[in-house]
Amino acid sequence: MNSIDFTSKAIVFITGASRGIGRTIAIEISRKLEQNSILILLARSKSGLEETKTQIAEVDKSITVETIAVDLSKPDINEYNDIFKKVLSNVDTKDIKTAIFFHNAAHIGTIKKTTDLTDLEVWREYYDLNMFSCVLLNNVFVKHMRPVAPQLCVINISSLAGKTPLSNLGMYGSGKAARELFFKVFALEEPNIIVFNYSPGPVDTEMFDSIVQTAQSEDVRNSFREIKNSSVLTPAKTVNKLLDIIEKGDFKSGDCIDYYER
Repeated sequence: MNSIDFTSKAIVFITGASRGIGRTIAIEISRKLEQNSILILLARSKSGLEETKTQIAEVDKSITVETIAVDLSKPDINEYNDIFKKVLSNVDTKDIKTAIFFHNAAHIGTIKKTTDLTDLEVWREYYDLNMFSCVLLNNVFVKHMRPVAPQLCVINISSLAGKTPLSNLGMYGSGKAARELFFKVFALEEPNIIVFNYSPGPVDTEMFDSIVQTAQSEDVRNSFREIKNSSVLTPAKTVNKLLDIIEKGDFKSGDCIDYYER
């Protein structure tokens, strides 16, 4: 069974926790976690992370929250190792039962036709943030947390764009597809780690707005605007569905489940 027991002490890492879905994961999971649990929030914006921390304190003051400002568009395994060493020396790791990592940080990339995606530096920066930092952080997480927690769980925030070709989203979709497949292989190789890919549906975030405002194709802008005006989900709605799924554990490790499939 792949269920996560939120009633025992956990340490939870969340990337992109300064806004949007990442911030909402941090806030909503703090409602469920056992009180001695530890939340480690990572993002580029220190002020955004501090705001998330403030909102968590309104939910539960007893959870330990550490914020780490890090630029994930510049992957560095030495920096990530240092982060984990520092975290583990700062917090009380006694009686931790579960270590969870939410790979949420992402960037939309350039929203244009594939034939206009010609800037190699933009491609590299996109993959550095969306793919390579995620791979390195995942490896460092497993290395450092395996001796600490009997149960490890890794959650990758995926996207419909990684499965279904959507106009102007070639860069974004290719990164999401690569990431999802990576985690499926990881699940195959690591049968003792719970791995879950979650596609959150259309969510009302800054990223969604950037498609509405900056997509090259007018049709794409209009179709996303229509979704925003009719069926867009709040971050809390999709995050609570995600937490419900991992709490129940009724999925095969490595599976990708979309919001609308449950």
